[in-house]
This record gives sequence, structure tokens and C-alpha cells, in this order.
Amino acid sequence: MLNTVFMGTPAIAVPALRRLAALTRVSCVITQPDRPAGRGHRLTPPAVKVAALELGLSVWQPETLKGQGADPRLACALAVVMAYGELLRQDVLDRPAHGCVNLHGSLLPRWRGASPLQAAIRAGDPVTGVTVMRMVRGLDAGPMYLTETVPITGATTLATLHDQMAEVAAVALERFLTAWPPREPSPQDEAHVTHCRKLTLDDGRLDPAATASELDRWVRAYATAPGCWLPWQGERMRIHALGVVDRHDLAPGRLQAEQRRLFLGCADGAVELLRLQSPSKPVMDAADWLNGNRVPEVVG
Repeated sequence: MLNTVFMGTPAIAVPALRRLAALTRVSCVITQPDRPAGRGHRLTPPAVKVAALELGLSVWQPETLKGQGADPRLACALAVVMAYGELLRQDVLDRPAHGCVNLHGSLLPRWRGASPLQAAIRAGDPVTGVTVMRMVRGLDAGPMYLTETVPITGATTLATLHDQMAEVAAVALERFLTAWPPREPSPQDEAHVTHCRKLTLDDGRLDPAATASELDRWVRAYATAPGCWLPWQGERMRIHALGVVDRHDLAPGRLQAEQRRLFLGCADGAVELLRLQSPSKPVMDAADWLNGNRVPEVVG
């Protein structure tokens, strides 16, 4: 049975780990250290660690893999990487006998980088997927073994796409392993490369000068992470869901409360704010939120 190592950290990587453990002998699972999380900042293990311990696998949580290429825990036939959280150095990439493969959450060469799921939704891509690629020293630049596609619809959110991609990554990994040893991978077309970066809270600030469809994609892509918001009387109002509506009587940035519904003017019409969250308050439907809040004339 193939001797493998798995590197991953968040929940999206768990189905791939489980599939790898079912098909190979996983000698070690490498994941990020436990980090403080939640309001109480309690030290919390990554989802991959929890799954690995449930599977009875050995876990290693180095602060960094820099300079760790000689560590015996990296000695294996193949390393499988998904959302590990660190750019691997050449000494680590070279240690497994057959190198490292990455399960990347886009159809490369489109959306190399840290936020491919959000980028695909916000750009209005009709399809995305998972690419199994051989890792090289360079961000998501390696040659590709195979892809699995996932459609994006007008109802796709980051949360729903996350769950789909987690399962599709496991399917793609199984396809790769059942064809072992793999054929020579195909190089990426550098003429079609696009990039996406790590997102910050500022990326979630909605701009009413955008069109209704742009705002819809923005919220579906970013509401979960990094979060969408509007400036609201000196604070941030979180927007968890909105919808495109057929009205054109509001200027961009103008607000209108009407029959327990809340509308925001934008570049080509308006959107309806469906689920909101005031600072330090729970998420509410607009109708409930309007019961206890005054609506300003404009956002800002």
C-alpha cells in the first residue's frame, strides 16, 4: 500500500484526508498548531487534527516547515496537500519520493492564490472546480494531473461552494490515486493565469456604486469570510444576505424601509437587505431588525 503524508488544516480538507486514509497508509498528518478561537479565545485544534485523531493517525503540528525537509516524518512515497496554510520550501517538496501534490480549489490556471472560491463567485464564473497538481516552488504554478468541475449558479454562496469543493476534492484525489502511477502532468497555460489574494475585512465593505448583480455576487462570495458590511452611523453593519429587486427609484447609497422591508439604492437599481447584524448583536431578518432600529437616509 502506498505510504503517504497529508498536509492540511481547515474543514474543507477533511474529506480528502478521510479518502486518503481509506486508500493509502498515511504515516503522518501535518497541520497547523492549535490556535485561539471564538469569543473566549480558547485554544482550538484545527479540523484536520480532529479528524486525524479520530482515524488513529499520527499528527505533527510544527509552527513552520521551514528548514524541516530532513525530518523523518516527511519520508514517504507521496505527500498530499490541501489548504495547509504555508508555502512549502523546496527541501520539503523534494523529500517525498514522488513529490507533493496539491488539491487546489479552482480550475487552474484561473485563480491561483489564497481565495479561489470567493474569487470565482464574485467574478461570476459559471464553473469552478478542483485541480490536482504537482507542487513546485511557486504559488499554485505546478503542472496539472486532472480536474473535477463544480457549477456555480445564482444561488451559490461561499458556504455551499465550500461544502461542494470539500467533497469534490476527495473525488479528485481518488481518481488520481486509482490511476497510480500517474501520467506526466500537463503544464499550465501561463497566458490565462489569474490571481486572487488573501482577503481582509476591508474587502468586505460593500460599495453602493456597484450594480445590483455585483453586490449580489459580492455578498454571496464574502458574507462568510471575510464578511460583508456597510458603514452605518460610525459603525459597521454586517450584511449576511441580500437580493436583487426590480425598482429604480433609489439613488446609490439611499436607504428605504417599506412594509417591513429594507432597500438600498445602487448603480443600476436597488437591492433588498435581507439579513443584517448590528455590532455586538445577533443576525436578524430585516423585518425583525427594523423593529428596533432607525434607518438613516443614506449609508455612511
